[in-house]
Order: sequence, then structure tokens, then C-alpha cells
Amino acid sequence: MSVGEKRVKKIQARHILVADKEKAEELKARVVDGGEDFAKVAEEHSECPSKKRGGDLGWFGKGSMVRPFEVAAFSAQEGDIVGPIKTEFGWHVIYIYEIKDDIDPDSGPPTGDEDADEKTLILVAENYAHEFMMLGYSSKKVMSLFTSPHFKSANAVYNIMGEEAILKVIAQVFGQAYEPAPKKEEAAESSSEEKPK
Repeated sequence: MSVGEKRVKKIQARHILVADKEKAEELKARVVDGGEDFAKVAEEHSECPSKKRGGDLGWFGKGSMVRPFEVAAFSAQEGDIVGPIKTEFGWHVIYIYEIKDDIDPDSGPPTGDEDADEKTLILVAENYAHEFMMLGYSSKKVMSLFTSPHFKSANAVYNIMGEEAILKVIAQVFGQAYEPAPKKEEAAESSSEEKPK
């Protein structure tokens, strides 16, 4: 209820991630000049797990993407296709398809926090796992990064989804089989069930 209530900007975008600038420029030209569908080009060529959703990254606010990507995305207008932008993950072409300029940070579109639906949370977790993997971290190290408060959005997603869901996402991104750790409570639960009430 304070006078200076904080308002934030959130955007919704798709992206295509490739290893070199020439490829990024070629794919951007296919969409901008050739009129091809951004989502289809992303599905066919992007190297990010988001390609399964046509490169869709969902809603995000400031602080949830790597800096060069964020600067480019937040400097664009709704409907813009920007790039190629270089980050440590490769070259990005970004399509900003919706902008919410003046929204309450506690409501409005999700950015991997409490108001996100499960699909969005999984999407955010996948993107983080992929980014960490591309930085050369092992799957074990990636798990520790999710629990680090240094990565606020990843940490928020971990706190909502829980360890098992995050481990499944990491295993999938790394192309590994997910094996749940045996739960200590299971033995205790089975013995407690036998007790008469």
C-alpha cells in the first residue's frame, strides 16, 4: 500500500541458440526476410532444450537470464526479432512477442517464481540446467547450483518443485537415466502402517 509501490517489466520471448554467428544470421534472415515461422525454425535448428516448444522461454523478468541476452531482450520492442547476441552459450536470435511493462512483481506473468504453473517451472528449470551444462558443469554440480541462492530464479524453482523434480530435469537435459535415490522414510512408513490404530 506504500506510495512508491514497485512495478516491474516482464517479457515473453522465443529464442534460437546456435554455435556460430553466421548460422544465427542465416536463421534470422529466414524469419525476417523469408517470412518463415520463428517457432518452426527454432524447432529445427536451435541447440537449446526450449526448441521442443519452438524456442519458447515463457515469461521472465530482469535477473533471470544471462546479461547480454537480458540487455538485448529488454531493449527491444514487442514484436522485434533481435540478434545475433553472443553469450557464453553461443549465438542467440530472440523474438520478443509480448511485453508487460508496469506490473506488480507479486502478480502477473510467472518468471519461475510462486505464481508459475508447473509447465513454466519445468521450462525454467530446463533452461537453467542446459545453461549450466553448456558452461561445462557436471550434472552433480548443476544440482548444487540450483540450491545456491546466488541463482535466485533457479533456487526459487528448486524450492517450489522439490529435489526429485529438479533431478529428473537435470537427468533429461544431460541425457542420463534418472534413478531415484532410495528414500529413508519408506522403511519407516511401511513399519508404521502395520501398527494398529
